[in-house]
Amino acid sequence: MHRLLIDTDPGIDDALALFLAVASPEVQIEGITTVSGNVPITMTTRNALALLELAGKTDLTVASGSNRPLLRQPVFAGHVHGGNGLGGLQLPEPQQEPLHNQAVTTIIQKILQAPGEITLIALGPLTNLALAVRCEPQIAQMVREVVIMGGALRVPGNVTPNAEFNIYADPHAAQIVMHAGWPIRLVSLDVTNQTRMDRTQFATLAASNHPVTNCIQSMATAYINDFGKQRGISGLAMHDPLCLAAAIQPDLISWKKAYVDIELNGLHTQGHTIAYFEQPESLDTTLIDAKQPNVLASMDVDQERFLAMYMQTITAYYSAH
Repeated sequence: MHRLLIDTDPGIDDALALFLAVASPEVQIEGITTVSGNVPITMTTRNALALLELAGKTDLTVASGSNRPLLRQPVFAGHVHGGNGLGGLQLPEPQQEPLHNQAVTTIIQKILQAPGEITLIALGPLTNLALAVRCEPQIAQMVREVVIMGGALRVPGNVTPNAEFNIYADPHAAQIVMHAGWPIRLVSLDVTNQTRMDRTQFATLAASNHPVTNCIQSMATAYINDFGKQRGISGLAMHDPLCLAAAIQPDLISWKKAYVDIELNGLHTQGHTIAYFEQPESLDTTLIDAKQPNVLASMDVDQERFLAMYMQTITAYYSAH
């Protein structure tokens, strides 16, 4: 059983990842923490609660967290996810209340209470994780693994030519997290951009007419129509669902040890994830320190297997609930 604590900023693809976590029989969700990211914290928290209620999970702790990055001004992605983060889809007002401003405390407590058992999934900017590991450095040794959706190592970014959104939104937090000493799997745009679902696949999912699969189709259609059409994109990249899946079935992805650092000061390159995959023989180590790997970086993905896994898991669970 995979015990997952999910930090998220829903977000269309975050929503799809949450639905996968609920549907996966091998997953026990330990809690949800929310962060400012795709939309402001009030919306990411409301969305998390509303999505879980739609999926029939009203027993999960949802703790809201950071309402802004550590240092930089907040950036949002409403132009991608719609003003409310869910492609304009209006879900009923959630009945449950979150634990207000308790995300950092929740992360620390959950990990300390179950040493070596909790996998921490980060689907948004890394603000909450940075604050948690700064407040209680022990969690770096006590977490089972940290699986992060973020970065662009050998491909262009999706916010600037260099930077992926989650890292760009709080690069200083990302720098802290990358160097905290815990085991990290970094699921970057290098692989998530390869995992797109198209209208036909979303229509197949929605054939069951379940509220969750209808929700998925509605959000995906809004993304493809409003954001994708202007850019020649005909499918939804499954960034966060792939990250969630990688925590359950890491062999969906091929991995390579790498040293990853974050550019903090560049005028045009802030948030760039710089990856050293190997130590070049020609490197002058008198000028540059040797870079010891700090992550397992995603290199390639079995796209067909992942998309089949997603569709089968969602269909099996929600057709029975």
